[in-house]
Amino acid sequence: MADLIRLSTATPFARGGNRLVYVHPARPEVCIKVPRTDVDLAVKRRRKGFKGRLKPAATFDDNRAEARTLTGLHGRIGGSLAAFVPRFLGWVETDLGRGVALDLIRDDDGAIATPLKQYVWERGFDECLEAALGEFTAYWVRERVPSRELLLHNVVARRLAGGAVRLVVIDGLGNADLLPLSRWSRVLARRKSARKAARLRARIEDLVRTRAEGGDPGEHGFLRPLD
Repeated sequence: MADLIRLSTATPFARGGNRLVYVHPARPEVCIKVPRTDVDLAVKRRRKGFKGRLKPAATFDDNRAEARTLTGLHGRIGGSLAAFVPRFLGWVETDLGRGVALDLIRDDDGAIATPLKQYVWERGFDECLEAALGEFTAYWVRERVPSRELLLHNVVARRLAGGAVRLVVIDGLGNADLLPLSRWSRVLARRKSARKAARLRARIEDLVRTRAEGGDPGEHGFLRPLD
């Protein structure tokens, strides 16, 4: 049996609606996502209403869904996808339950990459982000990468050498449609990916306006300090 990884005494650097995210204690280039103990899959399923009842409860296991989705996407698209989407590195046993091990996206200087929401709030829609969004959109549409809505807290802005930025999607991948027609049509898939990328730009612009007007961004979407 694999050694048990102890996370209970560590601080998660990110907290989602259903999972906590930790740095692997022995592999700083890897993160581990574990389910939150206060989230019940059956309750989550009921909240989805009629659409949720059409799917088995296991569908709402984010770790299982992410492992399957990332394996499929990297298998279809190939090595280039790793620049924009983390790889699934396997299952691990922890003292907080079974988790998924993924690439931990870090800046070139080794710091954990900043969530896009935090980047925009601190820096605005600068030239580096504009260039990164253009690169990301071109790739996303060309490769027809399926995703749910590209939310600002599910994308990180990875700082590269020389000051450039690259956008990496760390959550919310895969096709959630009951009838995913875009799976069988490249044209529909590209159009859908283009719409998702366009809405990402709109979310960035909305947050820039909120920032300019002195609004409150909320607590979600900012890196949590580590011990």
